[in-house]
Amino acid sequence: MHYFAILCYEIPVVDNYDHEFIKGELEEIGLYSMIKTKEEDLQPLPVGTFIGEYKFQDKEELKNLLYGEVKKLFESNGLKATVFIAVSEKATIGLESF
Repeated sequence: MHYFAILCYEIPVVDNYDHEFIKGELEEIGLYSMIKTKEEDLQPLPVGTFIGEYKFQDKEELKNLLYGEVKKLFESNGLKATVFIAVSEKATIGLESF
């Protein structure tokens, strides 16, 4: 099956972390901080928001796999975070700046 995953994370202000490093590590597991808009150019998502497309057998397993990978990433870098992950078969998404 084909699934979309959206990840949002928040790290407390007291933590000092390298956002670009975390962004690169999330890209390694297929989660990206840029989205193609209707003008066909790439636009950045809000900080801490990532999206990915996956071919996977089961969406619950995909969600659990992503949680595990993200948890391992944050813990191995000494970061505490609140993480939200949504996995769906169909997604209607948009990005606007105003």
